[in-house]
Amino acid sequence: MFSEYLMQAAIQVKSALVQNNQKLVLAESCTGGLVATLMTSIPGISEHFCGSAVVYRWDTKMKWLGVQRQTLDEYTDVSVETAREMALGVLNQTPEATLSASITGHLGPDAPVLQDGIICIGLARILGDGPQMRSELISAESYQCDEILAELDLGSDSRHPLTFRQQRQIAAAHQLLTLIASAGVQ
Repeated sequence: MFSEYLMQAAIQVKSALVQNNQKLVLAESCTGGLVATLMTSIPGISEHFCGSAVVYRWDTKMKWLGVQRQTLDEYTDVSVETAREMALGVLNQTPEATLSASITGHLGPDAPVLQDGIICIGLARILGDGPQMRSELISAESYQCDEILAELDLGSDSRHPLTFRQQRQIAAAHQLLTLIASAGVQ
């Protein structure tokens, strides 16, 4: 079942956060809060999970996270540049957070051909403390959901079949969780 993959990945994130005394905040677009839902289903996560901004529209990305209109106009909302600004923006808006992750993408079915199935993930962290504190980008990368999906065995549940878009959302959430777990131990 797909939730087992995601729950295992979410539990790994919690372990990494606890081990390194990190506090995570998210900015989710194409996953629509799915990763936050997974994280908040883990007992005891509140010490290490600050929350998630679900920023699906351009205006919301700009107003809530400070994503620049020029970035969206030049690169679109499905770009590493936008993911970078989302990760830094949500981190700067959440003073208690020490680590942030963002995800944006086109999961179809009506995505432009060159963006179909593409997700972009940004990771950022806080360095230093007091007056020396600053946010730093760890990484911003793009991924193809269908390649991630091919590695996951979601099986099939004839009672509750998943749409292709839902399968891609699961793949996107899994990739985000995997990268957060890795970043949490750096």
